Amino acid sequence: MEVSPPASPSRTSASEFVYKVILIGSAAVGKTNLLSVAARGQQFDERSPPTLQPEFVTVKVQRPDWKFGEPNQFLRAQVWDTAGQERFQAISSSHYRRAHGALVVYDVSAKHTFKEVFPGVSGGNQWLRALRDNADPSLLAAVMLVENKTDKLDPKALERPPTFVQDAEVKRLLADTMLKQPQPVDDPKPRPGWLHNADPNETLPFRIANSLMYARTSALKNQCELYELNEKSDFVNDLLTRVYKPTLEYEQTVEVKTISQALEALVLRIYARSKNITAGGMKPSGKPFQIRVSEKKNASNDTCCF
Repeated sequence: MEVSPPASPSRTSASEFVYKVILIGSAAVGKTNLLSVAARGQQFDERSPPTLQPEFVTVKVQRPDWKFGEPNQFLRAQVWDTAGQERFQAISSSHYRRAHGALVVYDVSAKHTFKEVFPGVSGGNQWLRALRDNADPSLLAAVMLVENKTDKLDPKALERPPTFVQDAEVKRLLADTMLKQPQPVDDPKPRPGWLHNADPNETLPFRIANSLMYARTSALKNQCELYELNEKSDFVNDLLTRVYKPTLEYEQTVEVKTISQALEALVLRIYARSKNITAGGMKPSGKPFQIRVSEKKNASNDTCCF
């Protein structure tokens, strides 16, 4: 992955693959250090000042299907560091628009920053709801939930301190984003999916389209564990026969070890869901994004894949 220095947005050729990726999350969760380490190649700076206005860095990622002699060897992503303080929300809200990807960051040692991500917690309606309300679901191809500052965890401890974000809370969030969306107070109808709604017969592509990538990161050590939802086929006993039944399961992407590699994986996920782009167009197409709003009421006892 190559990095270009910060610059003003400029017009690119119609056939280039250029994506907009935004960093969002509460103040002091480490967004700026994540961007500095992942995209700028800089060292962790404990005294990094608060971000007062949005700025971006352009990264280049090799196209996995590029062939010699073809144009556009690289995918380009403008990664925006969005101001997190509430008093700067008016500045940063416009930068959700036309976003193709997002990294939603919280501090594992500060539970309130996770609650401000999580739409299912009382008062925790900030970042995912803002992303849904301000971004275009037909453009938003990949969202990564980032648990930052994992260097504060004791690797020998069997349990996390009660003031830290718990694994069960993260699993609940990953499940809820697949199964249901933040519920408007003036709309009593249950709705599936935080971003996309689907017919019941489209369960698997619908859940994949709604799923978050999940990364555990330490900007201090430039370390990352990445988990992605994958479709698997398992043998299931059906009376006297054994049949394959597709299931969904979060699995670790073992090739990803650093924050830079996680950012590259996000860009490649965007590209994979946007491969049918026509020249000059930026709207993803393909099965996960051909999702229809269901007229039927979905079962409320649906369970997740964990």
